[in-house]
Amino acid sequence: MPTDKDQSSVSKTELARLRERAAETRAKLAHKPGVPELLTPEELADATPFYFELRACIAELKKAREAAGLTLAQVSDKTGLATETLSRLETGQVTNPTWKTLGLYAVALGQKLVLGTEA
Repeated sequence: MPTDKDQSSVSKTELARLRERAAETRAKLAHKPGVPELLTPEELADATPFYFELRACIAELKKAREAAGLTLAQVSDKTGLATETLSRLETGQVTNPTWKTLGLYAVALGQKLVLGTEA
């Protein structure tokens, strides 16, 4: 069982300050800020929009996989991609997938990847 000696050497004053800061941050983020609040104008103008388009594409592929009733293991069998790779792709841990990876995933779901242009 922990004793007072086992606890860190953070003073009660510092701990109170950190707890207050955490409460302020939670209150500030309670409304779930949108992209414009999280990124600088420079980030928004840079490659960031492409990242969000990529995430939307992957979300659509995941939705198609789930609608087809396929597990990641089944898609792995169809694509030759590791289940772990597919999982990381769907959860956003793979931030820069190759076209080959995306293409294999889409084909396994009977989908096509299309580069969009604004009308």
